[in-house]
Amino acid sequence: MIVPMKKINIVVQGKDASDALDELSSLGLVHVENIESPHSHAVDEVQKDIYMISRALEILSPSAKDLTVKKIENWGKIINEILDIRDYRNRLSEKSAKLQRHIDKWDDWGDFDVSLVKRIRTKGLYVYLAELPVKEFNSVPSDVFGEIISKSGGVVRCVLVSGEEREFSFKTLEFPETRLAEIRAEKKGIDDKVGEINKTLENYAQYRDELKAMLGHMEKEMEFEKARSGMGKKGELAYLKGYCPFDKAGDLEKAAEKNQWAVLIEEPSDGDNVPTLVRNPGWVELIRPVFNIIKTVPGYREVDISLVFLLFFSVFFAMLIGDAGYGALILAAVIFVNLKLRDKIKDKRPLFLMYVLSVATIVWGVLTGTVFGQVWIKQAFKPLMPWLTVDSNMKELCFIIGALQLTIAHVWLAVRKMPSVIFAADLGWIAVIWGAFFLARTFIVGADFPAFAVWLFVCGISAVLFFSVPFKSFFKDLFPRLITTFLSIIGSFSDVVSYIRLFAVGMASVAIADAFNQIAEGFGWSSAAAGLATALILLIGHGLNIVLGAMAVLVHGVRLNVLEFSNHLNMEWSGVEYSPFKGQRADLVNDRIEIGGRE
Repeated sequence: MIVPMKKINIVVQGKDASDALDELSSLGLVHVENIESPHSHAVDEVQKDIYMISRALEILSPSAKDLTVKKIENWGKIINEILDIRDYRNRLSEKSAKLQRHIDKWDDWGDFDVSLVKRIRTKGLYVYLAELPVKEFNSVPSDVFGEIISKSGGVVRCVLVSGEEREFSFKTLEFPETRLAEIRAEKKGIDDKVGEINKTLENYAQYRDELKAMLGHMEKEMEFEKARSGMGKKGELAYLKGYCPFDKAGDLEKAAEKNQWAVLIEEPSDGDNVPTLVRNPGWVELIRPVFNIIKTVPGYREVDISLVFLLFFSVFFAMLIGDAGYGALILAAVIFVNLKLRDKIKDKRPLFLMYVLSVATIVWGVLTGTVFGQVWIKQAFKPLMPWLTVDSNMKELCFIIGALQLTIAHVWLAVRKMPSVIFAADLGWIAVIWGAFFLARTFIVGADFPAFAVWLFVCGISAVLFFSVPFKSFFKDLFPRLITTFLSIIGSFSDVVSYIRLFAVGMASVAIADAFNQIAEGFGWSSAAAGLATALILLIGHGLNIVLGAMAVLVHGVRLNVLEFSNHLNMEWSGVEYSPFKGQRADLVNDRIEIGGRE
């Protein structure tokens, strides 16, 4: 559920503003909303420090495990050294790349002494270098001596010698200023120096943990400085605005009384940008990692769909993966990770969610008789629910699931709108959705269209037309509303039909599994080589199928909840996540960083 919030207004004496923020930070209850633009010299300085530390951390390798973690006594000196070394390495790397381009250009010509060419010219001979097609080389004037240096792709690289200075019909090349051997030697020296620099930077990795800790301190300091500069000011008073959960307002009142703050706690108004705090039972919170991945937060005045999302997402996952064998592999992998890393994983919700999803997949695979495909096991294992193996039945089931989930959305909306009569519009949409179900069933499955389904459309459309919003002018508003309603009905039909993706992707997954099984069966196990080929085909084929299934879950399983279902709930996912203030003052951080002179 979305936790109700209280709007908090706190007024303190200006001289006590920082102390008040310290107290609020220790409470960790108030989501602070800036009154003024949070800009100040202190904010700029901390932002600069965060930027410099982040750049240093990007340079340092996290893989240097054998180095002893070392305390930093002079933050600025260490960070400037790291950045200077990195800049020097980059300059050397750029020069090395430039030399490599020169080597690539002249490598096919071989190594030659450029000074020798100059000495030859003093003897009255002119030397030219040219790259030209083989046919053109044969047409070189007879009084010009030509020698092919190399040939590739129908192009020859050649030296031309003439007794007089002349121009050719083809383009000649300028001689390099330095011989190739010297360029190679110079590049090797630079590359060796780059290698030494990389080793030096590896030694600086001993400061990595300290820098990460400092970055965390800096980020908290940034939060503090933004809150302080974002406070409103009036004479000798400073004030801030924020929000806290309704059940924590009492703790805030006690803190205000203790610290002699003036505090006003009230209900948020419609124009307030209230943050969203979602709080659910532990088993419902299993779905939270999915929301974190897709980065969606419901608006404060929207609804929390966690429970519905969890239930339907589990079904979608099972249908899209669709194989008991795959489910068993996923379950085994989750159990292994849980046993191996149980003490290192702080948030176990992703693991527990995968337990639920893998078990759901195993159940679905047993019901449909799908274990690493269907064909090879058909004789040995019968599906517990043969009805699910018929394509027309599966399509109809997908439409039922879609109509059911969309019905839940409109029932939810209708309850929220009561006792206003506009709730009847959502009852109308429920009728339209089930009418769309019967229409999809007729067009795609081939079933008869029942006569009462016509009345579902008639009654549903009438309720939508007359109860969505009050008419300002019946005759003026009727036609535009008919158009928008007609388009919405088409959209509802499309939404119901879109659930057929569960059948299509699941069927494709089974087909891919069966195809690889049949390819592997062709090799058999008659010899060691055939057995190895069979094992590789099965491993690669089923591994690829599991990866494709995981992608399908992210694309289709999430979409049906976040788009189709949420759109029928009128959700915009425009929420701001509740983030209680936990900033720290600079003097609370040891060894305040001092960095200057760098951009």
